[in-house]
Amino acid sequence: MSSNNSMRDFISRNKTAIIATVAAGTAAVGAYMYYAQLQQQHEKKPAKKTKKSKKSVTEEEKKKEEPPIYPIDANGEPVLGDVDLLNDKTKEEWAGALKEKGNALFKKKDFENAIKYYTFALSLKEDPVYYSNISACYSSLLNYEKVIEMATKALALRPDYSKVLVRRANAYEKLGNFGDAMFDLSVCSLNTDMSDASIEPILERNLNQQAMFVLNTKLGVTDKKSQLPSNTALTSFFGIFKPELSFANYDDTCEGDKELLNGLKNLYRCTAEGYETADLSFTKATEYFLKQLSETPDDETVKEKTAIALEHQGIFKFLKNNPLEAHEDIKKALELHPRINSYIYMALILADKGDTDNYFANYEKAMKLDDKNAALYYHRGQMYFITQQYEKAGEDFDKAKELDPENIFPYIQLACLSYRENKFDDCETLFSEARRKFPNSSEVPNFYAEILADKGDFDAALKEYERAIELEKKQDAVHVGIAPLVGKATLLVRTPTVENFVEATSLLEEAVKEDPRSEQAKISLGQLKLQQEDIDEAIELFESAATLARTFEEKLQATTFAEAAKIQKRIRADPKMSAKIQETIAALRASDFANL
Repeated sequence: MSSNNSMRDFISRNKTAIIATVAAGTAAVGAYMYYAQLQQQHEKKPAKKTKKSKKSVTEEEKKKEEPPIYPIDANGEPVLGDVDLLNDKTKEEWAGALKEKGNALFKKKDFENAIKYYTFALSLKEDPVYYSNISACYSSLLNYEKVIEMATKALALRPDYSKVLVRRANAYEKLGNFGDAMFDLSVCSLNTDMSDASIEPILERNLNQQAMFVLNTKLGVTDKKSQLPSNTALTSFFGIFKPELSFANYDDTCEGDKELLNGLKNLYRCTAEGYETADLSFTKATEYFLKQLSETPDDETVKEKTAIALEHQGIFKFLKNNPLEAHEDIKKALELHPRINSYIYMALILADKGDTDNYFANYEKAMKLDDKNAALYYHRGQMYFITQQYEKAGEDFDKAKELDPENIFPYIQLACLSYRENKFDDCETLFSEARRKFPNSSEVPNFYAEILADKGDFDAALKEYERAIELEKKQDAVHVGIAPLVGKATLLVRTPTVENFVEATSLLEEAVKEDPRSEQAKISLGQLKLQQEDIDEAIELFESAATLARTFEEKLQATTFAEAAKIQKRIRADPKMSAKIQETIAALRASDFANL
């Protein structure tokens, strides 16, 4: 169970606060096709096909033969002379006639000559429509730099010219300037004189492309050290394993032994500082033992210690999103001295790759070492749970509970399994059992709150989250960490009142402070900051979340929010656009409160 879905719902319902994130599901056609269609709406519709009299045909032909109202040379080219000598009425009439000639050439797809006539028209009258028509010609000629140049001139004369904004956005997109394209489309959306259904798919496409470009650029050049996941995630991961606070043949004069023991002790302190210290100690211990092993390759004691160090270094690498090196470390550990946890870790790495066959094969090997290990059954039960083999999952969780009755996680998983199987009475009974056995545990109310929230019983869920928060504060170590803070905040914003927004923001700020490596807390807080118009802080939170996120999909989501917020910031820097966006958000909020 997770509170992520409800926060996504909140983001979805309030997405117009980020003007650039408006989304639609229709496929976008090329912008030329789009604006060409619009242009046709402004031109005279052809008459219905009827039989024409000989007289009407003769009149049409005669009209075609009539000379234009502006002077021409022997080749029929316009000769305008010194236009400053012409009166305004003549300029207006000649410019209109030249534009009509350009339109006729455009229809014939003679774009080069159409540009020439629109340019003649411009020499008589600077009109945004003429610049727009020239940009349309350049778009058909695939000359996107000139499209932007001409569209920009049209917009200088008429900033709310939505058709031109869409065309320039298309040109920006073709040139890979997705941010500029998003800006134009967002302005067009704010103008509200064009169909959102026409704008939104192009806007969404550019936002996705910009986010992908930024993310790929960062992934390609980043040399930052991999970071550990959140303290909450680490505690949840290691919580099922029995603390291993010693190992055989410890030698207090050996630096490698001291680092390895220091790593183990800090790992099971379950604190932010402890996890960081353990990570460093396991790395140092591994370096020491590998050097020692190279000098004494047949020493079984050194092999065992090296295996323990490699096993822990490997799983920390996996948690820091470095599965390839993690696989090599744990593979080497198994070769030197097979251990149950090494097999479990290897299985998890293989599951991450989608290799479920070898996942279960590693559990079979671990069973041969010790079939009474609770963590072994628990983790295999989780895989059965994920693959919806609920009967097998229940058997393994029951076995884990039997083998280690003092570990709370099998109790929690059995309760969640019952809920997944629509056995809510059994689910409540199991949570009650866990509450009696672990009365001071923050895990029970936290996970029960998630069940209640999923059922839609928000009031009861809020009370459970509050109970979990209080119990967590009384603990010396991390148990559920910031999970109830984020969970409660998520529920509060689903009822959008000023008081709830203020409290939710406070909860998420506390969560980020307590666990600064939690991307979930940062994305949630960033979304609220955006609602409150703290755009710079929102961008910083989204970008930090993208760096912390483990999967590519999570990184892309956070990057998408960041890039959308940057466009909003850019729009707000324009006084006219800022006023319009304020109107939009005010209308949205008024609508939300009206529906309370």
